[in-house]
Amino acid sequence: MARSGLRLKAELIAKVSEPPSGHDSLAQVWVDTGVYHLDQEYSYLIPGDLDSIVTIGSFVVVPFNGRELSAVVTHRGPLMGQANLKTVIKSQSPIPLLNYEQISLIRVLSEKYLCHPFDLIRSIVPQRVATSEKSRNSFVDRPVPTRSARNKNSYLQLPPHRNRQVLIAAKLVELLSDGPTLALFPDVREVQAVSRELDALGVKYTRYDSSQNRSDHYSSYLDIVQGLAQLVIGTRSSVFAPLKGLANIVIYDEGSEHYYERRTPGWNAREIAIARSGIEKVSLTFVGYSPSLEICRLIEMKEVNYRKSNSRLKVNDFEQAFGELLPSQALSIVKKSLADGPVLFVAPAKGWAHAIRCSRCKTLSKCKCGGNFEIKSEKSSISCNHCGVVNQQWKCTWCENHTYSLVGRGIERHAHEIGKLLPGVVIKNSTADNPLTDQIASGAVISTASMAPVAQSGYSAVVFLEGNRINNQPDMRAQERMRELYFGHSALSCRGGNILLIQDSGNPIVTALRIWNPMPVLERELAERADLDLPPFSHSVELTMLKDEVTRFKNALLKAQDEGRLPREMRILGPIVKGESSSLVLLSTLADAQSVNLLIHEFMRRRSLTKKVLPSLRIDPYSLSR
Repeated sequence: MARSGLRLKAELIAKVSEPPSGHDSLAQVWVDTGVYHLDQEYSYLIPGDLDSIVTIGSFVVVPFNGRELSAVVTHRGPLMGQANLKTVIKSQSPIPLLNYEQISLIRVLSEKYLCHPFDLIRSIVPQRVATSEKSRNSFVDRPVPTRSARNKNSYLQLPPHRNRQVLIAAKLVELLSDGPTLALFPDVREVQAVSRELDALGVKYTRYDSSQNRSDHYSSYLDIVQGLAQLVIGTRSSVFAPLKGLANIVIYDEGSEHYYERRTPGWNAREIAIARSGIEKVSLTFVGYSPSLEICRLIEMKEVNYRKSNSRLKVNDFEQAFGELLPSQALSIVKKSLADGPVLFVAPAKGWAHAIRCSRCKTLSKCKCGGNFEIKSEKSSISCNHCGVVNQQWKCTWCENHTYSLVGRGIERHAHEIGKLLPGVVIKNSTADNPLTDQIASGAVISTASMAPVAQSGYSAVVFLEGNRINNQPDMRAQERMRELYFGHSALSCRGGNILLIQDSGNPIVTALRIWNPMPVLERELAERADLDLPPFSHSVELTMLKDEVTRFKNALLKAQDEGRLPREMRILGPIVKGESSSLVLLSTLADAQSVNLLIHEFMRRRSLTKKVLPSLRIDPYSLSR
C-alpha cells in the first residue's frame, strides 16, 4: 500500500538466540497486530530448526513489541546487510496456508479497501483445527492441472421454466474440462440445491461454506490448499479458495447483497473474483437472470460477453385503484390458474405490518433508537424492528393519541387477506425463518424474496404483490433488486403460466419480462447513472463515526478541497444519521479514486497512531443510503 510520509521504527533486538541456516534466512512477514497503521511487512530471521518448515504462506509466531503474535510469511530471501533482527519463534502449522497468488491478491486488495492485510486473511483462512492436519503431509506435490488456453468472461442468462440448479450443475461439469473450477452462491440453500444435482450426476466436488462445522470447514480448506480439489462450491468467502491451476470462477446472482462481507473491510465477492481474474488469468462466468449495473457496464465495454436466453412470457400489470390487495381482473386470473396448478404470491416484506402510524395525525411511529415500530403477527405486540424493544403502552409521540393504523402489509397479513379471497384453497407461507423445502403440487404459496419453493411442474401463475413498494424503495439499488426479484421468481412459472404485477402501469419491467431481456432497462438506467456521475461510474467511500465527530470531519474534507489536497469535483454527501452514528459518503470520479483513497488512508493511520476510535470504512459499498 502506498505510504504517505509516516514511518515506523523497525523492530530491534540485541542478538538472535540461534544462528540461521541456509541462504534464504530472511523472512518478510505481515504481523497480526490488530493495529491499523502497523500494516507493513517486517523482517525476521528464520532459525536453523525452522528452515525446512517455514516457506511462503506459512503461519508463524514472532516477537512483536513485547508480545508473541501470529504472522504470515510473504517472502524468503538472503540477508542483505540487515542487523539486529528478531527471530521467528515457531511455526503454527506444518502446511503453508496461503500461496503466491493469494499473497499477491492480498497486496492488491489491501490497497483497494484501505485495510490491514490480516483483515483480509481472516476472511481467507478459516480457524485452524490442528487435529485436521495430523494425517496430512506438510507438502503434497500435486502437479498443477493442465488448463485450456481459453480466458473469456461471460454472463449466462438463465431461461425460465427450467430448474436453475440442474442447469448450473451441467455448466460446472462443462467448465471442468477447462480445468479446476470455483462456483459461488449467495446462500447455503443454493449451495445445498446445487450439491444435490452434482450428486445426481456423480460429480466429485468439495463443499466450502459457512454451514460446515469448524473441523469440516478447515479440512475442506486444506484439501483445496493441497491441490486435492478440482471443483469447489461455496458461499461468499469461498471466492478466495486457492485452487491450484484455477481455470474458472462461476458466480450465480452476482448482484446479491449476500456477496458483500459484513466485517471490515466490507469487500465484495464479485470484485474479488475480477481481481483474481487479472492476477491468475482465469475465466469468469456470471450466471443469473438479470445482471447488476456493474456487470452491465462491463458488457457495454465488451469485457463481458452477454449470452441471452431466447424466451417469452405472458405478463400483465394491474393497478390498485382503491388500495385492494388483488384487483378484480387479477383475482379472476388467479382463480382460473389455480385449476391448472399452484400459484405463487411474492410479498415485499415479512411479518404482519412493517410500520404503524397515528390514526389521528398520521405521524409514522418510531422507536427512540430510530427504528420503525412494527407488528410481526396478527396477535403480537408492537416492537421495534431495530432494537427489538416491545411497546405495550403505545401512544403517538406527537399528539398523544392511543390508536394507530397499519402501514405496509407483511406476509402474515397477506396470507390473512388472500385466505378470504380464495376460500378453500390451501395457503402456505415461505420465509427465511420458516422456509418451505418440499416441491409444491397444488394450492397457493406466499413467499418473501428468494424464499419461494420449486413447484413440481412450475407455477401456473406468479403474482407480485404491492409492486409499488418494491419499485419505490429509497435506495439506489431498488431497481436492481426489483429486476432480480421479478426475473428470478417469474422463472419459476410453467410454460404458458401467467405473470401478474400488482403495481402502477407503464413500468418498463413489464416489457423486459415479456421478451425475457433486462438489457434495455439496464442500459437506460446505466445511461442515467453516467449522466449523474453515480456508481458504477464513480468511486464511493462511506465513513461512519460518532455524530459529534462527523461535522468536524466534513469541514476538514471541505478545507482539503479548498487547499487542493482533494479533487474539487469530489462530492460529500451527508451526514446521514444512523442511530447513534452518522455517515459521510464521498463520491469521486474513477480517475480520482486513488488520490481520495490516499487521503482517507492517511486520515485512518493518523487516528490509529493517536489511539482514537477508527470510523467504520467501506469502499464502494452495496448501497449509499442503507
